Amino acid sequence: MKKIGNLFAAALLILMMGCSGSNDPQSQLSVINEKLSKKFPMTAEQAELVDTHVAEGKRLLEEGKTEESSQAFAQALEILERAEDVYIFNKAD
Repeated sequence: MKKIGNLFAAALLILMMGCSGSNDPQSQLSVINEKLSKKFPMTAEQAELVDTHVAEGKRLLEEGKTEESSQAFAQALEILERAEDVYIFNKAD
């Protein structure tokens, strides 16, 4: 029961951090790079989607389309955060 409580608290903390996160594409890219460096286990499909969203975000950022870039990075971050959540959940067992 304590593990479930700890998992819930960790998930809530991650959710709150995600909601308060910056929409600045450069900040998002920094967070993406930080999460990628932790090498959380992901499926091949997830890794490919992250790579695609990051490449798209960088391309859009170079074109000066910060809003669209931020959206692409947000999609990559969502996948990375799910991978991190699964890692934390599996580690709690």
